[in-house]
Amino acid sequence: MAKKQKCPEFENHERWLVSYADMMTLLFAVFVVLYALKKEGASEAQIQQAAVSIQESFNDVVEDIPEVKRVGPTEQGFGIFEHRKGDRIRPPIVTKFPSADRQTKVIDAEMQKVAEMINLRLYGKEKIRELEKKGQERIVSVQRDHDGFRVRLLATHFYKPGAYRVNQKAISDLNQVGRILKELGRDITIEGHTDSVPPRGEMSNWELSSLRASFIVRHFIEELNFSPATVAAAGYADTRPIASNSTEETRALNRRIEIKVHYNE
Repeated sequence: MAKKQKCPEFENHERWLVSYADMMTLLFAVFVVLYALKKEGASEAQIQQAAVSIQESFNDVVEDIPEVKRVGPTEQGFGIFEHRKGDRIRPPIVTKFPSADRQTKVIDAEMQKVAEMINLRLYGKEKIRELEKKGQERIVSVQRDHDGFRVRLLATHFYKPGAYRVNQKAISDLNQVGRILKELGRDITIEGHTDSVPPRGEMSNWELSSLRASFIVRHFIEELNFSPATVAAAGYADTRPIASNSTEETRALNRRIEIKVHYNE
């Protein structure tokens, strides 16, 4: 009697359809929600409610997963991919602020600290130069703006006319400013600004402002050991004046370097 052969097992080659169908279902749900939230179909409150719901879904820790089995972040407020490299959680590079009021307080406190350190290191306790006196504007000053603050350097002190390298006599002042900002630990952008008068030679104000900013970036990296990832350069020529260009005195105020201190949310 012949031995009965075993029927070979059937292999399903269409199992991928299950995952594909799940993905298409989720995409369909997403587009339904987006369609429902279009301007003429949803109120502002409904849009806000949906946005909060999505944010909570992706950012919060899933409570029903045992803590010992969680492989993602263990604190609320961290996105599923944020600050992760492989399966390791990395601390945030920039401090995040829970509210606008908190951010404003931090900016104001750090700006005041920087201003006091600049006054002490560059001018001494007696603060020789006073802003109220005509022609005695500080060579370095601190200015608040809408999302941070700026350290302003007057070009008349730091550069010879038409030059992009900082004067050797002013290098020590530049180093003092750089060390203060390095201690602060924030990302910075160094901006070059000129007046409306073209420099002598073939160089334009665009080139001059960009070269001045780039020179300081290079100096901070090579001489003060700034991380290249924390500094950037920008040149604005005469497009962002802070005074009129009608007189030599006011044009001197427009020739400047501004170091923008960033506060990323």
